[in-house]
Amino acid sequence: MAFVGTRLLFRSLQVVRLNSPLLRGAVPAKCAPKNSQAGALIARGMAGGGGKMFIKASRYTDLRFLRAMRYYFLLTGVPVVIVITLINVFIGEAEYAETPEDYVPKHWEHYKHPITRWLSRFVIPSPQQEYEKMAHFMDIEGQKIKARSEEREVKRLMRSRGEGHWYYYPVATPPNWKSQEEMKE
Repeated sequence: MAFVGTRLLFRSLQVVRLNSPLLRGAVPAKCAPKNSQAGALIARGMAGGGGKMFIKASRYTDLRFLRAMRYYFLLTGVPVVIVITLINVFIGEAEYAETPEDYVPKHWEHYKHPITRWLSRFVIPSPQQEYEKMAHFMDIEGQKIKARSEEREVKRLMRSRGEGHWYYYPVATPPNWKSQEEMKE
């Protein structure tokens, strides 16, 4: 008897589960009971009403993302716009002026806008620094090329003269001279 009750409970839960909007067309007409219309699903309506709980995706993560995006935009975008506006209004763009003949302008003085000048002065490395870094890199690469060519020349000369290796591998344990002398005798 308990087995029959369990089957009825399972069947009723299965019917309720199939009554969601996502699964309305999931059951083919062949699976419908004989006494129902073709294509209709069994709906369990309690207290005279139809099903009221519809399965739908949660909007929690969407709303959370939109709130965070709005917050970070207001946190960063508004102050940046205010600072840029104040810089443009009160400082303005640089103008050309007469300079003495012996004056050499700095690398950031060639830009017109104050924000670009500040970035060029404090954030971006100067062209002279970039040139010196590249010259250092080229010097190191030249030294590597020279060392490799010298090593190739040494190996070629060693092969032509029939010499051994010009380097040696250190031995972990020194040879036992007494045992070698005893072996000779």
